[in-house]
Amino acid sequence: MIEKVKLQNFKSHRSTQLILDDSRLHALVGQNSSGKTSVLQALHYLSKLTNSSFTKIFQYESSPEFITTIGQDNMSVTVSGFWGENPRRNWTYSYQWQQNIDHPWLASWKQTIDVGYGEGTSHISLRKHTYPIPPSLKYAVHLNLVATNLAKAAYSDAITPEVEFDGSGLAPTLDYLRNEAPDKFQSLQEMLKRVVPGVREVGVRRAKVTVNRQRSIEINGKSLLYEESQEMTGQEVVLDMNMGERIPAHAISEGTMLTLGLLTVLMNPKQPNLVLLDDVEQGLHPKAQRELIAVFKEIIQANSNLQIILSTHSPYIVDELTPAQVHVLSNTNSGFTRAKRLDEHPDVEWAKQTLTTGEFWDAEGEDWVVVGEIND
Repeated sequence: MIEKVKLQNFKSHRSTQLILDDSRLHALVGQNSSGKTSVLQALHYLSKLTNSSFTKIFQYESSPEFITTIGQDNMSVTVSGFWGENPRRNWTYSYQWQQNIDHPWLASWKQTIDVGYGEGTSHISLRKHTYPIPPSLKYAVHLNLVATNLAKAAYSDAITPEVEFDGSGLAPTLDYLRNEAPDKFQSLQEMLKRVVPGVREVGVRRAKVTVNRQRSIEINGKSLLYEESQEMTGQEVVLDMNMGERIPAHAISEGTMLTLGLLTVLMNPKQPNLVLLDDVEQGLHPKAQRELIAVFKEIIQANSNLQIILSTHSPYIVDELTPAQVHVLSNTNSGFTRAKRLDEHPDVEWAKQTLTTGEFWDAEGEDWVVVGEIND
C-alpha cells in the first residue's frame, strides 16, 4: 500500500510530495496541466519496473530528458508504503536518472525493506534483482480509457485476456469473466446497473475481427519482416437496455462504456492492487458519478490489497470523499507544481461544518496551495 510519493524534477514536479491517508481511495484535482497525470505516470513507470528494464520502459519517451524538468539534468521518483501484517513490511522504492556524457542512459534504482518482528526490526537493502521493484506493486494498471476502443470487436489468444490502457480488448475480457468467473460477472452487471440504471444485461457475441500479425521470411540469408492480415472470430460487446435488446457497444453512450471498462478491470479475478485512473468522470451524469465512487468504495472494502488513485475535475466526485482524500495541485508563476491535501487548508474545520468536500474545493479552487510560495 502506498503511503508517500515524492517526485523530484519529474516534468512540472520540481519537488512534489503527496502523503496518502489509509482510505485507499485518493483524488488528484487541479486545473489542466497542473501535473495530475504526471503523478499517475510516475507511479505507472515504477510499477512496470517489476518486470521490465529501465531502458525498455522509457523507450517511448525517446530519452529521459523529455520527462525531466526543463533545465535540470536529473530526475527521481520515490515511493514508500507497506504490505502485509504480522509482520508489516515497510518499503521504499525509487528510480532516478542522471545525465552523463559517456552514458546518456545512466539510470539507477533502489529498494529498501524494513521487516518488523515484535520489538526488533531487520533492515534489508537490495540493489541487485532480476527487475528492480518486487511484486508489491506488480499488479498495477494505469487507465485512460477511450470509449471507441472499448466498443470495438476484439480478438485475444491470451489465456486470461485483459483490458488495455486505452480500453482495447474489453469484449474478450468480458467473455472470459462470463465463462470463468460468473459470480464476478454478475456482480459487475449489478454495479453497472447502479451507475447506469438504463442497463438491463451485459452480453458478448461472436464477431469477425481483422488481426494484423508480423511475419518473417528469409531471402538470400536475410530475414525480412512483413505484416499479414487475418480474419479471426473474436467477440463484440452488446447490451440489453431499457430502450432495446442486443444493442452493439458502438451505439451505447460513452459514459456507459467507460464505466463498463472500469468495472471489468476492477472485477477481474487477477485483480490489480493499484489502479491509476485519468479523468474518471468522463461522460457520466453527476448522479452516476456519485454512484461510481460508492461502487469503488465497496470494491475497496471487499479487497484489502486494492488502492485507487484517480484524477478528476468533478466536484461531484470530490463530494463523495473527505478532505484528507483530496490532493490539490497548482502551478507557481514559474510553472512548477505544488501540492497540498485539502485538509491542509486553513479553513478546513469551518468548511467541514458548512460545506460538502466538493463545494469547499469548488469555492476555494487551487490558488491557496501556492500562496506565500517563493517563485522558483
